[in-house]
Amino acid sequence: MAECTAGVFIVATCNDPSALPSEFKRKGRFDESFFVDLPTEPERVQILGIHLQRFGIHLESEYLEAIAANTAKFSGAELETLASEAALLAFDEGRPQQVTLADLETCRQTITPLAIQDAAAVERMLAWASTARRASSPVVAGKTQSLRAAKFRNMN
Repeated sequence: MAECTAGVFIVATCNDPSALPSEFKRKGRFDESFFVDLPTEPERVQILGIHLQRFGIHLESEYLEAIAANTAKFSGAELETLASEAALLAFDEGRPQQVTLADLETCRQTITPLAIQDAAAVERMLAWASTARRASSPVVAGKTQSLRAAKFRNMN
């Protein structure tokens, strides 16, 4: 990479930066380290919507908001699994492409996020993150959800 003279942008990903050799972590090897955190609640709403749409399923935003409120430690991949399992559950019950809030909640309860399963590893990664640049800035917008969504919150 050091000998490259063309306009090249190289990106590498790593789930455990502590496992990288020191020479990979020094400035000059990679100019910047970025940390991508777990998705925020508005991001979880979008991620769930995207994955449900892959199955031809559209849910009202307040249902997505209600599930997103109860998936605080879910990664994007875990949200994808949630959408997939809910779609399969509805299909198994003879309701193809008709996922309900109850389907999502049932499946949510069967998924234990890695951030809970291996909390120590996540804490180590968060400690490392203090030395890295955040890949995005936090969403600071206030709650603007519909009043109907409030009754679906904290279903556990």
